[in-house]
Amino acid sequence: MPRQLRWLEVSADFHCNNRCLGCFSVGGENEPAMSSADIVTELRRGRARGATALWLGGGEPTLRRDLAAVVKKARELGYERIKLQTNGMLLAYPEVTARLVAAGVSEVNFAIKGATADTHDRLTRTPGCHELMLKGMVNVAASGLPMAGDILVYRSNLHELVDMVRDYFGRGVTHFNVWAFSASDQGDRDLTAQIPRLTDVAREVTRAMDAGICSDADFITSLHTPPCVVPRSHWACLFHGEALDLWVANPGGYGFFLEASPIEGGHYPANCATCSARSHCGGARRDYLEVFGDDELRALAECPPSPREFPREPRI
Repeated sequence: MPRQLRWLEVSADFHCNNRCLGCFSVGGENEPAMSSADIVTELRRGRARGATALWLGGGEPTLRRDLAAVVKKARELGYERIKLQTNGMLLAYPEVTARLVAAGVSEVNFAIKGATADTHDRLTRTPGCHELMLKGMVNVAASGLPMAGDILVYRSNLHELVDMVRDYFGRGVTHFNVWAFSASDQGDRDLTAQIPRLTDVAREVTRAMDAGICSDADFITSLHTPPCVVPRSHWACLFHGEALDLWVANPGGYGFFLEASPIEGGHYPANCATCSARSHCGGARRDYLEVFGDDELRALAECPPSPREFPREPRI
């Protein structure tokens, strides 16, 4: 019997109006893409397997002319949560935001890469992107929808993490997902110098959690950080992709569970074999281990974490 789903993520194409460092989502005329009918087929399949939450990604989903119609159809099919993951540039236009809210978008995740326009626009390689994203946040906040920030940390912007969390929280973003940059699928480009060390990411995440910005213990979710690099006192930030029961649907009928993605991890060095938190850990990325080795990873000897300590259903 097929595994039941809670989340369906649809990446209908990889067209984007950013040119972010290390991202292949640029798209072109010959790139694979789903038609509107293809998307509806995936929506029906997701519901048949139990999914009630929909994550609209890409590429940049707001570039699709059928986006509002897709959202409306998803609502008709019974999706209760519809999350839009976006760079926010087109949401700067009030009529775009209003149309998507009216169609049924229930929450918006903004892709954040810097605390300042200098850093954000440098890493998106799109002048003016930061200003448009901020206008988009104003429009979404005015609509009453909850906002989250998907912060992609490179080695070159990690030092801004606390400032990013503080600044965007003040703009109405109430939850943050910290994603660590991966050099997977980069072809001939060598971007390994941008991969941040796990211990450095964990240090900055714990600093942000301790900065008095929000009273919720789990207001930051740190993806790609194994339990062994995070102090046990801060395990509320941990993430395990398998717990989401999330299926990713890509163009061409290609799909997979989130935890099977190479950018999620899946690799366990020999010293992980006896770790008490193994069942709660998604492992490390192959490209990470090739660059840094496994010195930061260690087996935890204490008893497995209790549900109160470890988020069995990670907040995203």
